[in-house]
Amino acid sequence: MSSTPHDPGSGPGSAGARATPRGLRAEQIVRAATILFQDYGYRNVSIEQIGAAVGLTGPAVYRHFPGKHDILVQALLTQVDLVDQLVREADGDGETPEAQLWRFLDRLGDMTANHDVSILWRREQRHLQPTQLAEMRGHFTKYGDYIADKVAAVRPDLPDADARLLGFAVLSLYSNTSVIRGSMPPARVMQMQRAIARSIVDCEVPAAGPDASPPSLPIRRPADRHERILDAATGLFAERGFHDVRIDDIARAADISVATFYQQIPGKTEVLRAILFRALEGTLFLTAHTLDGVEPHDALDVLISLHVEYALGVHGRIISVFTRDLVYLSEADQDALRSAQRAYIAEWATAIRARSPELSDGDAAGLTRAFIGVTGDIVQSTELRARPDISDALTALATAILQPTDLLSDG
Repeated sequence: MSSTPHDPGSGPGSAGARATPRGLRAEQIVRAATILFQDYGYRNVSIEQIGAAVGLTGPAVYRHFPGKHDILVQALLTQVDLVDQLVREADGDGETPEAQLWRFLDRLGDMTANHDVSILWRREQRHLQPTQLAEMRGHFTKYGDYIADKVAAVRPDLPDADARLLGFAVLSLYSNTSVIRGSMPPARVMQMQRAIARSIVDCEVPAAGPDASPPSLPIRRPADRHERILDAATGLFAERGFHDVRIDDIARAADISVATFYQQIPGKTEVLRAILFRALEGTLFLTAHTLDGVEPHDALDVLISLHVEYALGVHGRIISVFTRDLVYLSEADQDALRSAQRAYIAEWATAIRARSPELSDGDAAGLTRAFIGVTGDIVQSTELRARPDISDALTALATAILQPTDLLSDG
């Protein structure tokens, strides 16, 4: 389907460098590729499609870039340069750490709400080479630390570990913009971002008790071969991404032969499909069961407790798989899964509006998606997950995200 004179995984582009000026046509290619990668996924876009978007043939694109991988690297570096510029402008314009923080976040909000730059980083970083990925994650850490330093300056009595947690959560909020937006116009998205960010910055993280310890994932191998395949694949997809996992990787992790794998499941796509459908159907069943008999005003607390337990448990791995790999299923499957996800979010929206009836269904759904996205990022961080108080910290953040004072007063 695509012209491949250059291996897309062996491009010389380094994420440690800055975005390299290559001329107007190259900039057009990067912009067009960014949109295509966002809409269809990096692996689903060919060089021919990128070229056609700017009036070029596939081979003509190679006059500007050695391969598709190099275009992805350039697109990500361009976004890094934009955020670096926001940092410089915020520090130059703001007279206090608090003013600098909100100038930076307001401009980051404009960038993510109006230009949808967050999804490329969230979904496609896995296609970078190890050194490039480490460099890009270093940029993410740098921005989280920048926010954390401002939070610590605004709240000098806050323990450093809590400032790092809140800084990470705020940055995660903005990086989840493409997930949060739903059908909201950009202005409302930015308003919601700011309200949630302020609520996170002001969040009181409870101190860990003397017996607190981080949750540990149980090491259990399912007895049934089919179940072992799904369990092994979930872990591998969460770690590497769907396209970077091979059938023999799954078979090896499940302690079966490749031939046995095919006796159980036709292929890798069917594995992904089974994982995601089972996860959402199971979540809907468990949610309905848990909420049975619960008073409407208490439903939100029940949902928060259930989701925190889920996210910190073995099935929390599925959150990142759904977010990043859903695009690799058929459109019909994607539609069905998104419909199930909307049903789950509707339960949250109803619970939120039972507490805060001034919010619209769309606002309540946006708050829910923000919480799920931020929680998913936190539990994937080895450092944050290792906090002895992580369960209580996530519960406190849930309240901050789902009931931001500024948005409620505005409503």
